[in-house]
Amino acid sequence: MSEFPKRFRFTQKALEALPSNDVSSASTEAEYSDTQITGLKCLVGKGEGKKKFLFRYTWFGRKRSIALGHFPDVDLVTIREIVTEFKRLLAQGIDPKQSREDKRKELTLNELFHQYYLPYATHHKRSYSNDAQRYRQHIQPVLGTKLLTEITMEQSQQLQAKLVATHKPATNNRIMTLLKAILNWAVRTGYINDNPIKYLQLLREDNQRTRFLDKGEIRRLFIAAELDDNYYASQYVKLLLLTGLRRDELRLAKWSDVDQEQGTLFIPHTKNGKSRILHLNHMALEILTAIPPIPENPYIFPGVKAKQPLHNVYKPFQRMIKRAHLEGEICIHTCRHSVAALIVSHGGTLYDVQAQLGHASSNSSQRYAHLHSSRLKQTSQRVANCIEDAITVKKSVSLPHAS
Repeated sequence: MSEFPKRFRFTQKALEALPSNDVSSASTEAEYSDTQITGLKCLVGKGEGKKKFLFRYTWFGRKRSIALGHFPDVDLVTIREIVTEFKRLLAQGIDPKQSREDKRKELTLNELFHQYYLPYATHHKRSYSNDAQRYRQHIQPVLGTKLLTEITMEQSQQLQAKLVATHKPATNNRIMTLLKAILNWAVRTGYINDNPIKYLQLLREDNQRTRFLDKGEIRRLFIAAELDDNYYASQYVKLLLLTGLRRDELRLAKWSDVDQEQGTLFIPHTKNGKSRILHLNHMALEILTAIPPIPENPYIFPGVKAKQPLHNVYKPFQRMIKRAHLEGEICIHTCRHSVAALIVSHGGTLYDVQAQLGHASSNSSQRYAHLHSSRLKQTSQRVANCIEDAITVKKSVSLPHAS
């Protein structure tokens, strides 16, 4: 068998053809050099002939080497790019091996999130579980393995653009706001000097498309809930319609939070991180009174597992929607929107909505402003109708003539 030259231009085909090192050879591995990039080596072992890339160079008179991975797990194009970058560092007076070791001391976004940010959020943010889900599903696959110092505005904009195709602007904004928050936290805690996406613009949200249930639809959903086989899910949905609470505010409510005498429900944790007290109407109190507490389970709506709350009401809620013959995009949060719409359309102000729904500011209630406008127009029209009626009735009565 003819021997391979020790120096040749590396190609995919040539590397594949390299034979295993002779078992009688004094060296463990046979070494081959690339003629295109000085210092790039391919070492071939005995037996199975495993091949690995190596970069050899001299640093202040000392011979150094960096392992680059096995062939064909790492392709030749990638290897050439890595070695070219190492040579660029050498030209700048930077030891590539030391630079690589320094980078390994830096955190990736995954390491920062799971080891540091999430434990912090667990104790400081009510929405930490939503943060974890959004990160795992949307941010981690794209940016998770990036070092914090490698994350750029361009990469983040690409993620944002990718999400546009599959998610609504509001969801997109929540994901990008989370990424901003993580990097802001990294700045505050000293992991990076600056947030590369602090000027990232969020998408415009069209809140006018918020779906509300009218009185007829609410009646049909209420009846459908009463007829559903899942008792706790049915009571849960009815109370959502009667209170306007957020999904988890009610799902995680405990019997110890209820004050039957005062007719209130204490909400210890809200989306904005503040606690509040909700005043319950008589129908809500009647439902709570009828629900039998489960021994040793503190939750009003118990789950299947012991001492746990109701877990997933998606399927029973979908059954109720189908039975109620409701059309359009409807989710559990639609119940909350519908309560706000009822308040405004029956004379309540946006501040009433803010108080009932627990919004941190009236800005969140502005999506219902157009309903309030309709109410004002109706009121104005009734004033006109009253005056018109008065004028019509008195037309038959002539004004006294001046003498």
